[in-house]
Amino acid sequence: MTELMTYTELVEEIANTTIDVGIRDKGERALHVLYAIIGCLGVLGNGLVIFVFLSDFQHFKSITNMLILNQSIIDFCDSVVFLILRLSPDVHNLPQNFWGQLLCRVWFSEYIMWSLCITSTVNLVFVSLERYVAVCHPVKHRHTFTQKKARIGVACVWIWGFTYQSYWAILHRNSEVGDCREYWPSGILQLLLGLVVFILEYLLPLSIMTFAYISIILMLRRRTKSKSVSCFQRAKKNVTITLILVFFSYVICWTPTELTYLQYNLGGKYNFEGPLHKTVTILVLCNMCVNPFIYTFKYEQFKTQLKKIFCSCFWKPQITNVDMTEMHDS
Repeated sequence: MTELMTYTELVEEIANTTIDVGIRDKGERALHVLYAIIGCLGVLGNGLVIFVFLSDFQHFKSITNMLILNQSIIDFCDSVVFLILRLSPDVHNLPQNFWGQLLCRVWFSEYIMWSLCITSTVNLVFVSLERYVAVCHPVKHRHTFTQKKARIGVACVWIWGFTYQSYWAILHRNSEVGDCREYWPSGILQLLLGLVVFILEYLLPLSIMTFAYISIILMLRRRTKSKSVSCFQRAKKNVTITLILVFFSYVICWTPTELTYLQYNLGGKYNFEGPLHKTVTILVLCNMCVNPFIYTFKYEQFKTQLKKIFCSCFWKPQITNVDMTEMHDS
């Protein structure tokens, strides 16, 4: 009887294990489908924004549009890297040599992907400061934000993103069993660095952007009440409101992951393979693909150019015999 019960329990355990593996496999497939959707939306959406802006560069030659274009280029690159990382097959047992360590630190640590995320955040801060000076200090804006200085600022945004995030590549290393993961020298260093990361990646950018956009909103309200709004001021207001929506999407997408990562660095338990980490990571990466939708539905200058391109591609006026006669007579 004991042997029979043992055999029955063994069969049940095998069945339960098979079910668990099946559910896990379905979950992984669903997760990969979601990754593919997010990445493709990021590539196609930001690719569309880049195409529209470059189709008539003179039409979008303002400093604000230059920064928006830079934002789309960053998010486009991040989407491509994200797709490759998430949809490529997992690689285990990296070689125990220089190239194995390099692959671990630069690629499998996701250093490039997160560096682009930080670059995106810094560019949003740059945009908010440019809008703040343009709306609240227009005279100062003419002298401070020139095309040349804006290009230097764009270059600095990229340099800072990859330089700052290099700590993540340094912390990772390829272990003896070929497992690439981060190794903290001490708990105290992890705690201190966790606080610094939270301040630099989230709290400081959030504070700067919040101050900038609150000041902008108050200024726009005062101007609306004091006098009639010109077409130029309406255009300025439209692009500012568009960027405020971009800011709100940043707050919604980044807050959960920054809070959970802070909790982990302060000593809390955190599973990097668990559903919570996957959820907050997906939310962060949604920030790559949401901005093109905001531009499409809210940014009038972008909408106008998009309609112009779309109509010219799918609707071409027919030249009648009367038109040909008039062209010949002229």
